[in-house]
Amino acid sequence: MSQSDNTSNACDDDNVVRRFGVLAERSDGFKQWLLDQLQTRNCRRVLDAACGTGGDSLFLLEHGYQVSSSDSAEAMLKQARQAKISHQSSNEAVQNWEIKNANWLTLSEDLPGYGQFDAVLCIGNSLICLLDPSPNFDLYRQCFENFKSMLKPGGVFMVDHRNMDIIMDHGSPINKHVYFKENTINKISSEIVKSPGKQDFVNITFDMIVDGSASDKGKQNGADTTSGINNNNCNIEKATVPLQAIRAGQVATMLAEVFGENCEQALYGDFKSAPDISDTAYFQHVITKTE
Repeated sequence: MSQSDNTSNACDDDNVVRRFGVLAERSDGFKQWLLDQLQTRNCRRVLDAACGTGGDSLFLLEHGYQVSSSDSAEAMLKQARQAKISHQSSNEAVQNWEIKNANWLTLSEDLPGYGQFDAVLCIGNSLICLLDPSPNFDLYRQCFENFKSMLKPGGVFMVDHRNMDIIMDHGSPINKHVYFKENTINKISSEIVKSPGKQDFVNITFDMIVDGSASDKGKQNGADTTSGINNNNCNIEKATVPLQAIRAGQVATMLAEVFGENCEQALYGDFKSAPDISDTAYFQHVITKTE
C-alpha cells in the first residue's frame, strides 16, 4: 500500500505485517470474483499496485497472468521478495516476477518503461491507508489519475476499501469474514478522529488471533501494536491502523470524474452487485478506461 511522501505508512511495520498474516490464503469467493473480472475482459498483463506481501500477485501468476507488482511499504515488499524466492523454483513466471517500490502519487515516474496494462489493481483495503487531509481529496484524485495513466484504453481498474459509511454513521465497523479463508479477526473497534480544516480519519483497532506469542509493544509508523491474552486463552494481539474516513459514494464520484462520466463503472459489496450498505464489510469498485 502507498502513502504520500509526507505521511507515514502504518503498514510499513514488520509487527503489523506479521499480525495481519504473511501470504494468508485468500477466500474462494475473492479469488473467483477476481478471476471473473479479469477473464471477462480478456486481461493478461496486470499491475498489482498495492501488492503488499505478494499473495494476490502470486495467485495471478500461477493462473497464467503477466504480473508486475508494486507497493511503498518496504515491510510488505520484503515479504513479497521472500515469497518470490520461495516459489520461483517451481514456476518460471515467478522467476520473472518484478517487484518494485512505487508510490501511487508518482507511479509512472517510479515505474518507468512499463507501458500500459490491461488491468491495474489496488486491492486489500490499501486505498484508505492513504490519509488525505486536503478538502477535496486532492491526493486521491492524483492517485486515480496515475492509475488511469497506467491502463490501456479498455483496461480495467479495481479498487476496494472498508465500509467507512457504516462507521461514520453508526460508529462501529462491520466484522465479517470476507477476504481470507480463515477468520483471524476476533473483534474490530473504531474511533473517529476529527481535525478542524482537514478530512476526518478513523483509528481501527483489530484484535487479531495469531499463532504464538509476541513480546513487542509500541507504536511504529502510525500503527499501535500490543499483545495479550483474552479470557478464552486465545492469543490476541492488537493492531491499530489509521484509515481515511471516506464514503463509497465519494470514491465512486471521484472515479467517474477522473475516468469520465460515460465510463463503465460498477460497485460491489463483498463481491456482490447491488450491495446493501448496512450489511457490507468491504466495497469493490470496478471501472473501465474508455479513452
